[in-house]
Amino acid sequence: MSVTLSPKLAAFWISLQQLPVLALIRPLQWLLVILAAFMLARLSWQVLPLPAQQALPAITSVSLTTNRTAGVQLNDLLQHALFGTLQAEPVASTSTVAITEAPKTQLNVKLTGLVAVPNRPDAGSAIIEHRGAEATYAVGDTLDGTRAKLHQVLEDRVLLEQNGRFETLMLDGVEFTRIAQANAGLGQSDNPGDVVAAEEPIVLAEPIASGVINPDVQARRDEILAEPMKFFDYVRVSPVQRDGQLVGYRLMPGKDAAVFAQMGLQQNDLAIEINGIPLNDMQQAMRVINDLREATEATLKIERDGEIRDILFSLSQ
Repeated sequence: MSVTLSPKLAAFWISLQQLPVLALIRPLQWLLVILAAFMLARLSWQVLPLPAQQALPAITSVSLTTNRTAGVQLNDLLQHALFGTLQAEPVASTSTVAITEAPKTQLNVKLTGLVAVPNRPDAGSAIIEHRGAEATYAVGDTLDGTRAKLHQVLEDRVLLEQNGRFETLMLDGVEFTRIAQANAGLGQSDNPGDVVAAEEPIVLAEPIASGVINPDVQARRDEILAEPMKFFDYVRVSPVQRDGQLVGYRLMPGKDAAVFAQMGLQQNDLAIEINGIPLNDMQQAMRVINDLREATEATLKIERDGEIRDILFSLSQ
C-alpha cells in the first residue's frame, strides 16, 4: 500500500529531517533535571521531620511584672499630690442667715432709695449717698469711700457688713428700730385673705381733708408732677408675687413719712391698680406714673387688711 503526500506536506517532512536532533534534546534534558530536583525536594520535606522549634523567651510575664511595678509607683506619686488636689467649688447656700443684732451705722452715708425683694434680702439693691454723690449698689458691693459692704436689703433699711460686724442703715426719714422688730410685713403671706397689716403702721398725719392741703405736701406733689421719678423718694415699692405671678407692689414710706401718710397710705399697702390699669408689670407702672403729669386725678386701688380700697388723689394745681 503506497501513500502519496501532497507537495507541501512532503516539503515540511523533509525540513524536519534536516533539523539538528541534539539541539532540541539538550534543553529538554535540563528541564527534566530541574523538574526532578523540585519533586525530590518536596518529597524530602514530607518524609523528614521538621527540626524542633526553639521556645521564645518568656517576655510576656516580664512585661506584666514591669507594668505592675510601674502602676504601684504611679499610685505612690499620686498620693503625694504633686499637682495639688482638686476640690469642688462650694455651692452657694440659698438660705439667708437671720441677723438679730445690727446697731445703727456711724458711717456718714444716706440711704435714699432701695428695691427690696420679698423674702430675698440678698437679691435687692440700694441707692446710697456719700459726700453728696449717689450710687447704686447690689448685695456684695463695697460702698465708695468706705470698707463697708452691702449685705442685705430689707423693706425699710439695709444691712452693712464692716470689719466682721453688721450695721443698720435706715432709709432716709425712717426712724431706727432694732432689726428683730423691723419689717413686720416682710415675711407675711401674700395669699388672698391672709394679708396682715403691720402691728404699728407708720401714720404721722391724718389723710388730706377736703380742701385743705399742707403747703409742704403741696410742694412735694408739685415736685413729683414735675419729675415723676421723685415718686419713689416718698413711696418705696417692692414687687409681690403669688403663684409665681406679679400681682402688685408693696408700699412703704420713703424719706418723708409725713407725705406718705398725707397721701392716705399705710405701711404694707399692696397697690394693684392705678387708674384701672393693673400693676402686673414694672414698665407699665412707670408709664402710668409718667402719664400722671397730664392727669387731674388718679385712683390707686390697694389691698389692705384683706380688703380692696380705692384712694383718690387730686392732681390739679
